[in-house]
Amino acid sequence: MNKRILLFLLLIILTTEAIIAQIPYNSRYFESVFDEITIDDNVIYGNAPAINFPYFDENNTSPQNLLMDIFQPLGDTLEHRPAIICAHSGAFLSGSKEVEDMQAFCDSMAHRGYVTASIDYRLGMSIISASSSTRAVYRGIQDGRAAIRFFKENADVYGIDTNNIYLLGSSAGAYICQHNFFMDTEDDRPSDTFTSPDLGCLDCSGNDFQHSGKANGIIALWGALKDTSLIISTDTLPVFLAHGTADQTVPFGFGYAFGNENFPPTYGSGPVAEQLASYGNTAETYFVWGEGHEFYGTDNGNWPDQPNQYWDSVFNKVEDFALNIHKPKAGFQLVGFENIVMFTDTSVNSTYWYWDFGDGYFSTEQNPTHEYESAGEFLTIQFVSNDLLSWDTVSIIISSHVGVDEKFENYVEVFPNPATNNIFIKNISNTIRKVDLMNINGQILSSEIIEREQIKMLDVSMLKPGIYIFYDEITGTRTKWIKQ
Repeated sequence: MNKRILLFLLLIILTTEAIIAQIPYNSRYFESVFDEITIDDNVIYGNAPAINFPYFDENNTSPQNLLMDIFQPLGDTLEHRPAIICAHSGAFLSGSKEVEDMQAFCDSMAHRGYVTASIDYRLGMSIISASSSTRAVYRGIQDGRAAIRFFKENADVYGIDTNNIYLLGSSAGAYICQHNFFMDTEDDRPSDTFTSPDLGCLDCSGNDFQHSGKANGIIALWGALKDTSLIISTDTLPVFLAHGTADQTVPFGFGYAFGNENFPPTYGSGPVAEQLASYGNTAETYFVWGEGHEFYGTDNGNWPDQPNQYWDSVFNKVEDFALNIHKPKAGFQLVGFENIVMFTDTSVNSTYWYWDFGDGYFSTEQNPTHEYESAGEFLTIQFVSNDLLSWDTVSIIISSHVGVDEKFENYVEVFPNPATNNIFIKNISNTIRKVDLMNINGQILSSEIIEREQIKMLDVSMLKPGIYIFYDEITGTRTKWIKQ
């Protein structure tokens, strides 16, 4: 008798929320999983010359320590974590790392497993001088980069993954975020930054740490960019933009901050998203029609009362955006032959694999082969994770049907099974047999003619380890053979 199992692929499910006890799902990064956090206040991340009040003389400066508050999950055993640096609002004239919205982002994301920091940056400019306002923004850009360099230099101290440091900002802080990505070469520097005193290069202020100050992802809430011409086709890093279309403080489109034509005109989130899209690099956006500045209810970063209904929406989108940057992307291909399925991993940025084949069997191999022993529909799930403990899944339903074919008998024997170098094919019938050696994809590797009641030796030393099939062309029977 010939036992045949036919596999039919019915449905690919891109993600699954199924909870199966054996799969090591975790809630890190999308739920509060740490009961307590620690906060290091007033950590000095740099020192730089700041313009003195009343801000009319750019040469009247004093050295200023640049401070940050660092939040970490208490009791976290993960060696390196993604980090988020938050920059406050205040029009480059006011505000601090103590504002409520930046503190809220830092606190909540630290409870989810991130290292976070709220930073002070240099303030001060003349509101009647376009040159002074340009220089103020540039100093903020430099300080944001200095904070990133500080985290990279002290990655082992604070347990930070230097490939996943994100910059989040509100209003003026969002200017810092957008320019961190798009004003990233010395050729992009505004001419006003070269006048006396020369403010120096992008990574030449604040500290001397020899790292790039460019973030790995930006979250810009109601911010703007000097010019969309700064955006080029190679700007493909992750961008999240939130903005109200009726914003009168930082225009959603092209315009002047506060409507003040003494300031240089800027391009709000709308044109920035359009320019990125023109290169096929789509930003994630949350644009709310008819809403104004800081539409989750803050005034220069502080809530007069309580957060409004938009706070949860913005926070949840930020949470999802950050996770999607560092999570792996599950994926696999498969080839089925009778009751045997070979799975080939195509996931991205994975370091750990777990497979639930849906029939009570599991594997932690990257590219497993599985044999289904019974009929039925089986939900096979691939779970992948990385060193940050972020994860993803993909699944497929495999339907197997078991049938018995009594018409043909198997007249070919293959031994030893499994084998390494040589095998023997025995024709136990009284007629000539033609036998094809096939791989799991059904590709014929060789064909052998075996005389009746004879044994033929076959050298298989050059074959890769795996599962192979000997196919009898006369009867259609198949014999599974394993190469070690």
